[in-house]
Amino acid sequence: MEHRHKVLPVQLIVAQSSNPNSFRLNESALNAVLGHREIANKKIVIISVAGAFRKGKSFLLNFFLEYLYALQNSQQNDIQLDWLGDDVQLQGFHWRSGAKRDTTGIWLWGEPIMIEAANGEKYAVVLVRTFDANVSVKQCSNIFGLSTLLSSHQCFNVVENISDEALQHLALFVEYGRLVLTEAQDFGQPFQTFSFIVRDFKSPDDFAYGQEGGTKYFENLLKSENLQNSESKMIKEQLLEVFKEVNCFLLPHPGHKVAERNSFKGYVKELRPLFREEVKRMVHALLNPHVLQPKIVNGKEVTCKKMMEYIREFARVFDSTHECPNPRDILNANAQILCMESAIEAKTAYCRGMDRITSGPRMMSEKKLLEAHIKHGITALNIYDKCPKIADGEVRSANLARLQEDINAELERYKRMNEDKRVTGCASALLACGDSVLFGVGLGGAASGAVAASVVTLQLGLVSAGIVAIPISLTALFGIWCYVTRNMKTNETKQAFFFFGKIYIVDCLECVKIVGFTSTRKGKRLFNVFDFWTFFCKCKN
Repeated sequence: MEHRHKVLPVQLIVAQSSNPNSFRLNESALNAVLGHREIANKKIVIISVAGAFRKGKSFLLNFFLEYLYALQNSQQNDIQLDWLGDDVQLQGFHWRSGAKRDTTGIWLWGEPIMIEAANGEKYAVVLVRTFDANVSVKQCSNIFGLSTLLSSHQCFNVVENISDEALQHLALFVEYGRLVLTEAQDFGQPFQTFSFIVRDFKSPDDFAYGQEGGTKYFENLLKSENLQNSESKMIKEQLLEVFKEVNCFLLPHPGHKVAERNSFKGYVKELRPLFREEVKRMVHALLNPHVLQPKIVNGKEVTCKKMMEYIREFARVFDSTHECPNPRDILNANAQILCMESAIEAKTAYCRGMDRITSGPRMMSEKKLLEAHIKHGITALNIYDKCPKIADGEVRSANLARLQEDINAELERYKRMNEDKRVTGCASALLACGDSVLFGVGLGGAASGAVAASVVTLQLGLVSAGIVAIPISLTALFGIWCYVTRNMKTNETKQAFFFFGKIYIVDCLECVKIVGFTSTRKGKRLFNVFDFWTFFCKCKN
């Protein structure tokens, strides 16, 4: 609490001066707020407030700040929560008199506020504010859509009523939400909580102030046929489909002193008493430890470290186009996040398994190293294959290719590490070659085994040039064939050759060109046995 006056908002998303429809991520601001080691693995709660220009978003966020810091203090010192006293001065997000805009882009509060939730777990709570001054409907929709994608709780601040115009800003993420429900049903509703906050509500006789009256007001709006725009009618109906929870709060006018912006200094005692009580109840309902929910992406609760990756990926979508990104672009970004996570998990599993088997002080034979490579590579492939299949297949394929490259690079590293253990002399040679699978097997048998393995490989459409430069070895290829056919199930055999077989056949691109190596998967010609033998002899030499 003592350092709070030193904390300021930082700008996360900046509108490009050369093209106001394009936005860029402020990486330094992202690191300043979420890049600290002590919070990297803490789950994150993101509360965002969006709404019309100069209608009190910063004013509202300062109530959020006051409550969260008071709650943090009460938890740290084990004292009763007491906040919003007469002498409190609201501060934090700055508001300014006149029509000049005070913010441009999306802003974060300069630090996460650590709150202990009802389950005893500490969450990093981050407050977000969007800009909306002197911009087009398209720009508002873009920034509102990005804000909603990043938030666990999106608050929409409106004045007097929920208008047709206000609903138009919800179109982008509602359409995206419907797409997710269609193509990624396993994740359920894509968004968590949405709250309408209706300021200066003028019909308290019809609908009482607070959440109860707001709920009735919103239910009445859903039944109403007064909205003239057909798209707005669709949006209000589908809002409940894409959010797990939709709330509505009605607030009275804060008082004439607040309206006189030049003279109002933020002191709570200057607020209208009725507004003060209602906003106090509302903030508690929105932010108390029992209702705080971590950000969920693709069905998983997100840490601060992971959220940084998501922010970068989603921001890239909004920066890569001068127009409003379509829902498919956003879904592809979501798929990219999923595939990246699965690929990282798969590579980690591969390395963990290889580390265990190569941890000994003595050099391993080539056969054992390749057996381990195949075994743990299949494990990695199975992990990646469990990644939910959403959006374009190209996203999934591109990440699979990168995973293959990464694992091939890791294999090269393990081979170098193994080679470093070599002991000079005959003992080393015997160790490296003595337990080869071809020990005592004639060349004819080796050739037959290699050709048989190659036929299987080709029929599965596996061999492609340029994956990684590993000299081909009939010994290695036959070893893979024996190991896989002896130890793996049919589908795993296919996976093994699809994922690993090709890396032992691709050293010489010129040989591939000479033989005219092609895949049957696209209807191209199949090699005869002589073609294979020629190819392998060239590669071996």
